[in-house]
Amino acid sequence: MNGVEPTVTSLQPIETVQLGDRAFESIREAIVRTELPPGAPVKDRELAELLGLSRTPVREALHRLEAAGLLTPRGRGGWVVTPFSEQDVHELFELRRRLEPAGLDRLEEEPDDDAIERIATFFDGYEHPILPDTFDDYFGHDHSFHTFLVACSKNARLQGFYAVIENHIVRGRHYLSSGVPQRIDDTLDEHTGIAEAVGRRDFELARQRLLAHLRTGEARMTEQLRQKLAAGD
Repeated sequence: MNGVEPTVTSLQPIETVQLGDRAFESIREAIVRTELPPGAPVKDRELAELLGLSRTPVREALHRLEAAGLLTPRGRGGWVVTPFSEQDVHELFELRRRLEPAGLDRLEEEPDDDAIERIATFFDGYEHPILPDTFDDYFGHDHSFHTFLVACSKNARLQGFYAVIENHIVRGRHYLSSGVPQRIDDTLDEHTGIAEAVGRRDFELARQRLLAHLRTGEARMTEQLRQKLAAGD
């Protein structure tokens, strides 16, 4: 370019960017599934060896995970997986109570027949009792249900923010998985109640049931966390 260096700084080697994204997803998944549990030390050199990558894309991924709140910096360039506390539970569920009804608000203002039908039938394939070997499938469906409610807001920024919150909620669910069977059938009833109200286009009742479900979920997760900490886990 006639000896003039380009000033466009957003152009990076594609391979490096892809490796950084892949490292981010791999480490994020390990944290969310608590293969790297709360409080675990994290070092870029060790992760780079495990992932078969150089330290550069791994450090990029770790800084992104720190920004997402999943890692907390520790001295000398290391990190720890962010602890999971009662305060985290309360704050995350408060945010969910503020964000998730937005999808119902949009459906009430601008009815979408396809979306309403999908919500109304979302849990039609499930019945009592939910068996232990289907827990993972059920919780994946649970996650998809709440994510779809938020998507009905048609607000991309809200959805992006919610995705960050969901990382922490799913992490908490894996961390506290020992308490899962206690109320799984109850959560199915709560979900089908929300879905049924949306199917009847009674959005006020759907909001009430959604908020009640989230309050119950907060209380359940708080109690599970207390039990885990009391047991010294």
